[in-house]
Amino acid sequence: MDADEGDKPGYLGHLLIIGGAECRGSGLLERFVELSGGEAARIVLVTTATGAPEEVHADYERVFRKLGVGTRELRLRGRSDADGEAAAKLLDDATGVFFSGGDQSRLRALVGTRANEILRGRLRAGGAVIAGTSAGATAMGRTMILGGEGPGVSAATVRTGPGLGLLPKALIIDTHFSERARLPRLLSAMALDLEYLGVGIGENTGILVDGTRFEVLGTGVATVADGRNATVIHAAGDEDPITLSGVRLHLLPAGCVFDIATREATIGPAHDRY
Repeated sequence: MDADEGDKPGYLGHLLIIGGAECRGSGLLERFVELSGGEAARIVLVTTATGAPEEVHADYERVFRKLGVGTRELRLRGRSDADGEAAAKLLDDATGVFFSGGDQSRLRALVGTRANEILRGRLRAGGAVIAGTSAGATAMGRTMILGGEGPGVSAATVRTGPGLGLLPKALIIDTHFSERARLPRLLSAMALDLEYLGVGIGENTGILVDGTRFEVLGTGVATVADGRNATVIHAAGDEDPITLSGVRLHLLPAGCVFDIATREATIGPAHDRY
């Protein structure tokens, strides 16, 4: 499946994109388990992004056990693992797949692999819920932010690369957003292509993507930056500031819904949509 198929009405699966540092008992992981089948859920934890996979798996195993389900770890050390039969069997059988945090650059090795294609197919068919937190969330788009920092909007403020292509193509994600003052980085990424919707997600906050809409969950805010009608003037040097005028910002707490196709927000509780 081409990454762009995520924009089509037949894209049936749910994605839960978490901004990192999710509090146990806050409702985010509970929602993931519920959507994955409750006590009958078969959850696979992908620990590729972290440098401490045993510790991360043990931590999530304890949390998910308290929610009534177990987990199976899928480490995927590189492309050979991601193209292998063992990974395919786990992903084909899973009702929920959760990508841990860590360093999203480690997830670049999965782009375009058999595992990546299986996840796209499961999502398109509505057969599995896919979630990611922190680095695992950033990698879900067609393009992912790999790093970068700085107080201004410039080409040097952000580094990007190909992502897993699970999200609708218009979305580019940043995490730990308000806590780490990442608005300049998100705007810098968005300025590379004004068709992108930049979505910055705070800690203990998530967006639940259903087709071409998402609902905000958790205790923080999702910031949506829409530059479709903006004016951008790129600077001569990477360190020089980019001129960006007419960007539309939405600050959306829990219960708000954003329509990706129309680029409009619905304010207030909207849980009955799901």
